[in-house]
Amino acid sequence: MLEKWTRDGRTMILAADDLLDWIADRGALLTAAWGPQIEATLVWDRPFADAFAAELHTAMVTTLLRGGDEKNFLGLITRSNTGLDAKVERTLAERFYNVTLKLARAASRHVREDRIRRTFPLKRAWVVGDTRTSPGHFALDGIVLPYDHPFWQKWHPPLDMDCRCAASPLTRGQFERSGLAITSEAELTDREARLYGAWPIEFLPLLDFRGFAVAG
Repeated sequence: MLEKWTRDGRTMILAADDLLDWIADRGALLTAAWGPQIEATLVWDRPFADAFAAELHTAMVTTLLRGGDEKNFLGLITRSNTGLDAKVERTLAERFYNVTLKLARAASRHVREDRIRRTFPLKRAWVVGDTRTSPGHFALDGIVLPYDHPFWQKWHPPLDMDCRCAASPLTRGQFERSGLAITSEAELTDREARLYGAWPIEFLPLLDFRGFAVAG
């Protein structure tokens, strides 16, 4: 199974195995990240919240191993008899699935882009720009910077759990034909002052796609 990610006519194919490996290898980190989210939502003691997070992780790995999708994942959770209200259970499971997959996709893209960084020396940021977009994300749109610019270490999308922004790689030829300009440091300072996006602190070790290790 392959995942296709497209932005502005450029396509990157993400192998499902890459996504599976990232999710499977981060069971402890994902449990530690999602435990507080579940604890706050359900007002559960932390050990029970962690146990449910671990169960969600196991179901997601099983789903990907079988080549399934979100519907298959939700079916596994339903059959696990958590004792939760069905609507609450589904809402939590859907959020776990979608946000975790978002992180895995971002990390997988980073690894693939890093392998071909000489071909794609620049990156351009994109914002969906509809009514669902956080006002704090609009300043990201159109920023063009070198692949290794430190800006990406802090602001590489997704910027938070609900972010739909993206940063796509550019070849030197694509950049020259586009008529774009590299964002100046002065403009970047202005943009950063208007940007906002934050992951819960427990998720920081999972931000592989920002290209640096975050201390635990």
